[in-house]
Amino acid sequence: MADVDPDTLLEWLQMGQGDERDMQLIALEQLCMLLLMSDNVDRCFETCPPRTFLPALCKIFLDESAPDNVLEVTARAITYYLDVSAECTRRIVGVDGAIKALCNRLVVVELNNRTSRDLAEQCVKVLELICTRESGAVFEAGGLNCVLSFIRDISTGRR
Repeated sequence: MADVDPDTLLEWLQMGQGDERDMQLIALEQLCMLLLMSDNVDRCFETCPPRTFLPALCKIFLDESAPDNVLEVTARAITYYLDVSAECTRRIVGVDGAIKALCNRLVVVELNNRTSRDLAEQCVKVLELICTRESGAVFEAGGLNCVLSFIRDISTGRR
């Protein structure tokens, strides 16, 4: 973790146009590795605090031009934060439109595209973890209908 400058990581996360997507993807992968491999949660949260990083991750989901591969890694990073601390839920719910954006990804999933399907599965994991603390927020964002439609479409092979 000493190799990573959190300010640079955050700056790269907030990029998102053209060639900057590559930097954003690198930052997302690095963040996932930090969260996944950290042996000290407190130090990890000190280095990459949820109050700063989760809103940046949610904003990636709000970017309608973000490609599926970037969104999948973003959802994975959010999942890692939620796995470490359920308290992170309120930070995600606090970003206007974030839950709805997660739900909408289930509506537009292309089941024949592996990256799109991986993204949808990761979104379901995030929504499941959010439901442990803020089920009302997921319901209000249309999460129940989106998840049920996604399950129906997978079982019938639609999309």
